[in-house]
Amino acid sequence: MSSNKDIVEQKARVNLMVLQRVKEMGIAKKRELLERLGVLIAKKITGSTLAGKPKRCSRCESADFWRKGHV
Repeated sequence: MSSNKDIVEQKARVNLMVLQRVKEMGIAKKRELLERLGVLIAKKITGSTLAGKPKRCSRCESADFWRKGHV
């Protein structure tokens, strides 16, 4: 089983790899990437809204916001 430290280090390595790939992209590819990310974010937002049940903090049950560290 991976420790929390291992997971954090792995995420950091993945983030660096993604940033490296983005730096190598041309402007057209970067624009395409931003468009796709925008669509994914919009789908995520509307998906939770259309579901009719707001997301709630798993610890405090607040529907208004998720407290940092509560997720």
